[in-house]
Amino acid sequence: MEKEIKKLIKTSCANFIEGQCALSGRECPLIDGGEYRGKKIPATDNRCSYFEKYVLPADKALEAEYHGKDTLSKKCKGCGKGFSSVANRAVYCSDDCRKSARRKTFVKANNKRLNNNN
Repeated sequence: MEKEIKKLIKTSCANFIEGQCALSGRECPLIDGGEYRGKKIPATDNRCSYFEKYVLPADKALEAEYHGKDTLSKKCKGCGKGFSSVANRAVYCSDDCRKSARRKTFVKANNKRLNNNN
């Protein structure tokens, strides 16, 4: 999990600029850890409210693991691929699959309505 978090920070965090955190003006505490009164604090013990609120939700499975929740392995109703989800109601792996399925249902309902009117 630690590697995935570091990768997500480096690729997606708007405040991570050239190895520095723009908010604190020093190295990112989630990557390099920190120091308090001369004691080294490991990166896993640090928190960043910006990261948790704006960056982490991009990866739902990683977010669930980060907060200590279980993820569910499911099969997408749209494309049949496997995916992990925190929500037990999720049936599609992505917004694209969900929109595609909704479009198919809409077309099917319209065709049925047209056939019943004729």
